[in-house]
Parts: sequence; structure tokens; C-alpha cells
Amino acid sequence: MGLLSRLFDPDGASGRLRAQTQARFDAVSEAVTDPSGDSVDALLRKTQSLVLEINSSAGDLPTLGVVLARAVTDTVREVLTSGEADRLDIGVRVAINGTLTDYLPGSIRAYVGAVRAAEPDAEARATEALVEQLTTLRHSVEQLAEASRMRDMQALQVHGRFLQDKFGESDLDL
Repeated sequence: MGLLSRLFDPDGASGRLRAQTQARFDAVSEAVTDPSGDSVDALLRKTQSLVLEINSSAGDLPTLGVVLARAVTDTVREVLTSGEADRLDIGVRVAINGTLTDYLPGSIRAYVGAVRAAEPDAEARATEALVEQLTTLRHSVEQLAEASRMRDMQALQVHGRFLQDKFGESDLDL
């Protein structure tokens, strides 16, 4: 089979190469254009997955740690299932994504590793650090939700002032 026949043979090597190239292009395009990583549905799935991880780690965590970690996931779930969830600011969604994929699981995993590797008296220090981190995360998530709601209110107020200035009575009216 000659070079030209291989180039124009759709079932031959060039066809497979073309299909492989198209598959790679499609995968890259999907990765670039797919915003589902921080969509509300994706964040809810990540929340559920993290709840399962917390529950499975409950034997290695102090009771207060489990309660606080679940309080963080419960707060996130409340934010993501609220009436304003579809209008959450992208910054809020990115921060929640970081909390679910990095900050909260990172604290839990670091605690479990520290307790397993440390002597018994270090467990109290590790527990104190974990409680502090989880409390901070919970307050942070609550503040993100509040900031998002306040941004919406501020935007409404600014728009109202604009409308008043634009269509309200003017000082130039006689």
C-alpha cells in the first residue's frame, strides 16, 4: 500500500490517527470549557462525598472534630440548597470548592496522620489544632454565604440609586 493510499484510507492508519487526535482535542476542549467543577450540582456531590469520608474517619477523629466537620458540610449544604444557590457568586463557589476538596479533608487527614505518628501526649495538641481549624472553616463558610447575600443586596441598592437618579425628579425640573 502506497503513501497516498494510506493518507486517504479512512480505515487505515491515518483514520486511526485522525480519530486519536480528535479524541485528544475533544478531551482538552471539554476540560477547558466544562465549568461543572464548581457548579452547584458538582459542589453538592463533593459535599456528599466528603460527608462519607468524615463518617468513615469518625473512629480516628475526636467526637468534637466529627461534629465540627459535619457542621461545615451542613453549612455548605445549606448554602448550596438555598433559594440563592443558582446565583452564588463565582468567588463563593470557588471558595466552597476549595473547602470541600482541600481545606476540610486536608485538616482531617493531617490530624489522623499526626495522631498515628505521634506519642500519646501529642494527641491533645493535635485535637486542639483540629478544633481550631474546623471552627475557622465553619465561620469562613458562613461568612462566604453572608457576603454573597450582601453583594446581591448592595447591587440592588446601587441599581435603585441609579434608577432614582435617572428617572426620579431632577433638581432641574421647574
